[in-house]
Amino acid sequence: MRLEPADAAAITEAVRTLEGGSCAEVVVEVRGRSGAYAQASARFAALAAFVALLVLLFSPWSFRAGWVAVDVAAVYALAFYAARRSDSVRQLMTTARERTDAVRHFAAAAFYERGVANTDAETGVLLYLSLLERRMELLADRGVLAAVPSREWNQIVADVRTRDATPATLLDALASLGPLLAQRMPARAGDRDELCNEPRFLAE
Repeated sequence: MRLEPADAAAITEAVRTLEGGSCAEVVVEVRGRSGAYAQASARFAALAAFVALLVLLFSPWSFRAGWVAVDVAAVYALAFYAARRSDSVRQLMTTARERTDAVRHFAAAAFYERGVANTDAETGVLLYLSLLERRMELLADRGVLAAVPSREWNQIVADVRTRDATPATLLDALASLGPLLAQRMPARAGDRDELCNEPRFLAE
């Protein structure tokens, strides 16, 4: 999974447009996935090994006990290796709660890593998209939360979280965020661009 150059360019332009009408500093982070989900590989491998054991136990042919153990261990290892390279397995063998928690954890880390919490007037906003999980998170610094009524902010956060998150819906989220920030946090004379407008993409 990756961010296409055309999508990156469109996101950059959308951020510039938003910041042109508001004193907010918006940062976009896109990840291929929010974590390795090692537990998904282990679960898939355990399931494959269990199926292999059942096949060996109920097969019409007989096998020595030592070979049964070797075969089951080999199936586990091969399934684990294959699962580590499959996003489909990561989705299938994890719960929605696990994926949501992972996205929120990585979004919170990016908020500080990207310097969103370090703007002069505490007006940083992070829009985080995780492609595997198809989820977005919206985080803001204290200056934004003080300027925007909590009901309005909570509503747009809920809208962002419930979208089927893709680069296209991320652009929609930026378009929705623009008027709200322009109204509650209009651009001021002398505002400077403190944070990078280009989205950062990380595979994981």
